[in-house]
Amino acid sequence: MLRRHPLAGALILQVAVVALALVLAWLFGLAPWHRLHWSGEILAWSLLATLPLVAMLLVFPLVRWNWVREISQLIEQLILPLFSNAPAGSVVLVAVLAGVGEEFLFRGVIQDGLAIHLGPVPGLILASLLFGLAHAVTPAYFLIASLMGAYLGWLYLHSGNLLLPIVVHALYDWIAIRFYLWSRERRVGRSAG
Repeated sequence: MLRRHPLAGALILQVAVVALALVLAWLFGLAPWHRLHWSGEILAWSLLATLPLVAMLLVFPLVRWNWVREISQLIEQLILPLFSNAPAGSVVLVAVLAGVGEEFLFRGVIQDGLAIHLGPVPGLILASLLFGLAHAVTPAYFLIASLMGAYLGWLYLHSGNLLLPIVVHALYDWIAIRFYLWSRERRVGRSAG
């Protein structure tokens, strides 16, 4: 089944991250779900906090450095095929699961757990580096993911609300995947025309 539907593997991975976060939270006596607070204000801040990441996404293709091209090629080879001819809503589902699972794990469990023993700033730094390592398909992507992890961790630390980085993460992932799919469709359309 996974060979015929590679998207299923991505969904299983994201569900596994959610499960891992919940198990680790239980094992270490943490309750990240208690740091979720719904409000219109948090949702508005989430939208605003996503804007710098979207700006980075739009500038990224304009940069002509080799490491940027390498990351773009990896996205083309690894990520976009998952969503080619995928069912409607699959991008949203993967983005939401990634936002929930990864933020519960890296901010709600790892950052909070480390902060208890080391303090909030060392917890933020170490959780960000672990987030980078989890995404380290290239050295450059490790750096980018670590910086993004630091940004999401700072949002969490500053707001005290895990919903803020969850929404920012999910929204950014959805926009990024849709952006790369749209860019590819545009290139294919131009080359066919």
